[in-house]
Amino acid sequence: MQERIEEIIKRINFYSSKKIEITDYCREKMQQRNIEETLLISPLFSKSLYYVEEQQKNYKGMIEKRHKLIFPISSKYYLIIIVAFYQKALKVVNVIKTSKMLGKLWKKQK
Repeated sequence: MQERIEEIIKRINFYSSKKIEITDYCREKMQQRNIEETLLISPLFSKSLYYVEEQQKNYKGMIEKRHKLIFPISSKYYLIIIVAFYQKALKVVNVIKTSKMLGKLWKKQK
């Protein structure tokens, strides 16, 4: 797991903050969940990545490879960020702020 985390951190650091593309769906969810853009960007470029899970979703008739990234943002909360890596930009598909209780479930999966 630690190797996957380090690999994802390297991939994220390939992009600058200007090459982060936030989908309209994600922006809508951020507004509903009261999540500021700085709260999204800051953890992405930190080295505090806690958990990575690869996903494959059908998007516009094609299979899109996505990654669920989980970052601790305080003693009470985690930030889940769903991203897709593209050559020109890092696409942020969704973002969710969760309670620390879910951390126990992820630790069991490690």
